[in-house]
Amino acid sequence: MDFDLSRLRRGEWIAGTSALVLLACLLLLQWYGSLNGWHGLTHLRWLVLLTILAALALVYSQASRRAPAIPVTMSMIVTVLAGVDAIALVYRVLIDPPGGASSAHAGAYLGLVSALALAYGGYRSMRTEGIAERDQVDAIETVSLGGADDAVRLGTENGS
Repeated sequence: MDFDLSRLRRGEWIAGTSALVLLACLLLLQWYGSLNGWHGLTHLRWLVLLTILAALALVYSQASRRAPAIPVTMSMIVTVLAGVDAIALVYRVLIDPPGGASSAHAGAYLGLVSALALAYGGYRSMRTEGIAERDQVDAIETVSLGGADDAVRLGTENGS
C-alpha cells in the first residue's frame, strides 16, 4: 500500500481539513469563558475526538488503498459521526451554552462550522465512489481460444 495524495477526492480533502481545524479549535481556542473546547466540552469532547480520528482514518484509507471498499465504509462512518457531532455542537454552542449566551467565544463558533464542514465532507466522499484514475486498469487482457472459433464457424457452415 503506497500513500498517494492524488487518490484523495474533494470530499476527503474537505473532511481532512475540517478535522484538523476542529482539532485546533478544540485544543487551542477559547470556547467558553477562559476554557478551551477540550475543557469546556466535558462529555462531548470524546465524540468530537472520535469524529476527528475517523476523518483522519478516512483520508489515510483513501490515500493508501487502490480499492474503494474500505474508504466508502469509512466515509459513511464519518458522515454519521460528524452529523451527530454537529447536532450536539449546535445545541451546545447556539441553544444552551454554559454560563449564558454571552459566554461562547469565536472558537466555539469556528468549531461548530468545522463540524458542519466535516459532515459535508464525509457526505460528499460517500457520494463520490470509484477508483482514482491512476489506479484504473488501462486495458483488459483478452485470451484467444483459437480452435473454439474454428469449431463454431465450421458448425454454422455445415448447417448445424
